[in-house]
Amino acid sequence: MKVSKRKVLKLAAALSLLLMMYLALNKFHNTRCDSIDIVIKDSLEAHFVESNEVLDLIYSVIPNIQGYKMDSINIFVLKNKLQEHPFIRSVAIYKTISGKLKIDVVQRHPLVMVINNEGKSYYIDGDGIIFPTSDKYSSQVIVANGFIKDKFDFSNGKIYKADYKEGVSGKTTYDIFRLSQLILKDDFWRDQIEQIFVNSSGEYELVPMLGLQILSIGSMEDYDKKMYILKEFYFKGLRKTGWNTYSRISVKYKNQIVCKKRSANNNKDIL
Repeated sequence: MKVSKRKVLKLAAALSLLLMMYLALNKFHNTRCDSIDIVIKDSLEAHFVESNEVLDLIYSVIPNIQGYKMDSINIFVLKNKLQEHPFIRSVAIYKTISGKLKIDVVQRHPLVMVINNEGKSYYIDGDGIIFPTSDKYSSQVIVANGFIKDKFDFSNGKIYKADYKEGVSGKTTYDIFRLSQLILKDDFWRDQIEQIFVNSSGEYELVPMLGLQILSIGSMEDYDKKMYILKEFYFKGLRKTGWNTYSRISVKYKNQIVCKKRSANNNKDIL
């Protein structure tokens, strides 16, 4: 049977590729780890995690990892260990044929810092993960405080999920997470709100960066509609009356805006 030259060339190329793969795998099998390359991908945005911390966690699993054969290093075990760190959101680990162990780390990015009524603070990130604050770095985010009774034990790297429906976190923390999400997804509110205050009745009040008024939305029922009404009032009402005309603007009652006028010497409420 006559075999075409084209088929012969294809077969030769396939065999050549298989040989190269075999030689590469054989070389990799005998290659030892000579260095660890750690990249904190968002180090310009946050400083919760440092390379030496990552290295210490690696050494806690494999003390003398440099010198180990590359194919004997279990990257899944290392990844699970690193993801126990409360400030690490995700990890990618891979090996190179030259003997490098490359580790890419992404940190958690808080939406809001919560200070409970005992003065204990914690963060909530965009994934709804509740994690402790850091002694080394403080993220510039919205602050939520006031009558917040929720408490969390962060010992041994524990973290929590802000999801009251599953009973994982307190309702107030879950509501703060939802409200923070809405604020930060909206260009106007993201630039406007700097503080969330929970009063003694469990109602939510917002402190803006501009203007001398407190914004009250009351309960979290229909909070998205209330925030929409407030935003409309900012654009259609305050632009005409002036930003500092009122000391308090409330949308806690359905389809109503109740404003309290500022007296001549009335300063911004201090929470």
